[in-house]
Amino acid sequence: MPGQHPNLAEPVIIDTDPGVDDAIAILMALAHPDFRILGLTATAGNVPLARAARNALALLEYAGRGDIPTHKGAARPLRGRYPYARQVHSPSGLTSPLPAPSITASATPAVPFLAQILTAMPGAVTVIALGPLTNLARLLRRHPGVLQSAARIIVMGGAVDAPGNATPHAEFNFYSDPTAARLVIASGIPITLIDLAACRQVYFAHSDLDGLKSDGRLGELAARLLAGWFAKDPARRQFRLYDPLAVIAAIAPDALQLRPVTLEIDDSTTTGDAARWGKSCVVNGDAGPISVAAPDGVNAPAALAAIRRLLDWHPAKD
Repeated sequence: MPGQHPNLAEPVIIDTDPGVDDAIAILMALAHPDFRILGLTATAGNVPLARAARNALALLEYAGRGDIPTHKGAARPLRGRYPYARQVHSPSGLTSPLPAPSITASATPAVPFLAQILTAMPGAVTVIALGPLTNLARLLRRHPGVLQSAARIIVMGGAVDAPGNATPHAEFNFYSDPTAARLVIASGIPITLIDLAACRQVYFAHSDLDGLKSDGRLGELAARLLAGWFAKDPARRQFRLYDPLAVIAAIAPDALQLRPVTLEIDDSTTTGDAARWGKSCVVNGDAGPISVAAPDGVNAPAALAAIRRLLDWHPAKD
């Protein structure tokens, strides 16, 4: 992929709760020559906020991109508490330890940063949300009309006509803050939603690890994170590329066949059944502001090839 002049590259903000798959997605975005990453906005989700921000800073410093700011966002969901996913990602969130970063988070919190950038650059900025949607929901509440000015919004979350992974009904990000998910999805803003049905089509198997060698720092770290994730539990056979697929939706949209839908998200205001909180309910399967991958609508080989190219993964040399 040819690189652009920095001033012509696509400006991007990544909202994230790293997390192994978040970390790999961030490394992919850093490797993409046509992205100009304006900042990371951290939210709790996979891990508490302090750890999420620490991981974001450590990844940027490892990549030599300490010039990219990290802005702290939500420590708690709009209601209740985050469940966290330490058992999936490890207590630290990352399965390959990184040194404590020497760079620090920006003094500007996530929501004011998002409002400032989106207001200053209307129609230009792509927002990629990889964690619970608390930061975006707070932006909607505090700065009405601002999120609509994003060029694109890509969200990893939800389980559309598919079983969940946090509960039988709900995907983890939407389950972590179902009220935020409901507010963002119901806002009427066009959103590309990378849901579990899409993500389950794209994965690396344990047997693929031997083919994940890289001559570059970013790919080498991504391979170590993936190997560490498999090593945590010998029973693990597949690593589904949840957050990396959201980055692929921005970089190689032809890898996904999208269909428009209208969704409602269950939370405590819509149902008294807590087991359904975070459930994605299809109101209209043929039209709406949400673009979701059609059933079997992901070109998995193309997505995997794009990920390998970005991270310079190749078979080990003899």
